Amino acid sequence: MNKYFSLKRFSHLLKREIHINIKRDLLIIGAMYSLFTLVIFLVFEFSEEVYNEKFFEEFHFVTYIIMLFVGSVFITSFSFIELRDKLKSHFYLLTPGSNFEKFLVNILISFLGYALFMLISYLIYSSIFNWITWELYQLPFKPLNIASSDFLLVMQIYIIAHSVFFLGAITFKKYPLVLTPIAGFILLTLFSVINNIMAKLILSDMSADNQFDNMGLSEFFLGYEGLAKATVFYVGPLILWFIAYLKLNEKEH
Repeated sequence: MNKYFSLKRFSHLLKREIHINIKRDLLIIGAMYSLFTLVIFLVFEFSEEVYNEKFFEEFHFVTYIIMLFVGSVFITSFSFIELRDKLKSHFYLLTPGSNFEKFLVNILISFLGYALFMLISYLIYSSIFNWITWELYQLPFKPLNIASSDFLLVMQIYIIAHSVFFLGAITFKKYPLVLTPIAGFILLTLFSVINNIMAKLILSDMSADNQFDNMGLSEFFLGYEGLAKATVFYVGPLILWFIAYLKLNEKEH
């Protein structure tokens, strides 16, 4: 049999992970919906504020973003949770299936599975929410717009956030939910300092008669900005996922 991927082994691993984690994941998502519903209806019940049209248009979009990212941070941080206990780690690594299959299963659940579930569940929830708020308070909330360009940007950022916390989940044995953003903040700070130093060095070498005129220099940095965005949105997550896969392989040794 293929030692890297077998559809039969993969399906068994997927069923196993879903069986073990489904209650916890649904509890996290259910807690988000319940807490939000309680808070927002208390606000509508006791608040006398007059809301503008923009509030009704953007309400579900902003709420969906918050729920998507908060839930993702928690659920992704629980990936490979069995590796944080010596005894459970031993049995997990001996579970039939390659590390690549185990890696794909966790990606599928915490990334694609969660994103699809949140999108479908929120579309249903928002429809019920809009009906109730109209019947009770005559508040005309607009439905969630998933066709906007802002929604695509949100998904791009979601991919980055998932890759960061997915790597943190397999890197830190304890408290990845806390240690991952701390480590990310430290790395971003170091990168920002190095980037500023490099920028000053480059700009100091450019004289007035340099080949770049003012317009050329501006275009140069615009091109650099486009390259940076492409790297962050598309290359960066792939690199972080690949590092996470290497980290998983290290657990066997």
